[in-house]
Amino acid sequence: MRTLLKLLLIAAGGAIGASLRFLTSLAAQKISKRITFLTGTVFVNSIGCLAAGVFTAWISISNPFGSDITSMLSIGVLGSYTTFSTFSLEVFQRLDKPLRELLSYLFVQLVVAVSLVFAGYSFTMQWFGGAA
Repeated sequence: MRTLLKLLLIAAGGAIGASLRFLTSLAAQKISKRITFLTGTVFVNSIGCLAAGVFTAWISISNPFGSDITSMLSIGVLGSYTTFSTFSLEVFQRLDKPLRELLSYLFVQLVVAVSLVFAGYSFTMQWFGGAA
């Protein structure tokens, strides 16, 4: 039963985070009409990274929440708001690790991920008759 409650709290947090992402993207479109690289994604990722840093520090100093609410906020809200904040936090946590580990992590996250997007796009376009 405890796992179900945690799952429901994370799902509720996910709905909140996804809604906040949508609203942030709408606001970013209005703000950045003339600066094309400032997309909603840039705003969301920037705000999400700041929030991840603040939240992580806050929880490590004094966790005013129980484990369920912490999971709701970190996995649910922040996780659905932006996964880039999680990526950035994981890079930050590896800064004191050997350089090889940090570079391997960055390679997998960036090069492999972008390559898989390209592969998935190309395969789908070829399979369903689009031009790739």
